[in-house]
Amino acid sequence: MRLVLPLLLLSLATTAQADWKQDLKDAAKQQANTKVETTLGLALPSVPGAKVYFINLKDGDNLKSPVLIQFGLKGMGVSAAGVQAENTGHFHVLIDNPTVDLTLALPATEQIKHYGGGQTETELVLKPGKHTLQLLLADWKHQPHNPALLSDKISITVK
Repeated sequence: MRLVLPLLLLSLATTAQADWKQDLKDAAKQQANTKVETTLGLALPSVPGAKVYFINLKDGDNLKSPVLIQFGLKGMGVSAAGVQAENTGHFHVLIDNPTVDLTLALPATEQIKHYGGGQTETELVLKPGKHTLQLLLADWKHQPHNPALLSDKISITVK
């Protein structure tokens, strides 16, 4: 019994030491991957079969402003901008056909609305008239995934 306890304690100490070393290696690997993705502007892969869609709107809808938009996502998860989590992203609403380079981080403009807090719905104030809307999912650094996850583009009329 006297020999068993010291051996058990030695075994636990060795395991704990190996765990912190592995944790340190994992953290260094994650930090290096983040640096490479950011520096080279690499897009994260989207999950095959993932889909972005409007939950409550359809093409041809006639609506009053502010317009409630509910964002739908299938096959991936939602996380806030700046949070690097595998197979996740945050929503952007593209209004009236903005020019977008899907290989770069998205700028914030009047036509490209960012929902980097992980929001899954919004109310948009739109002027009366016809508008197009499209959802786009982007990664933690506001860069669209590859391939890009875009909803169908819809046209609505605001009264």
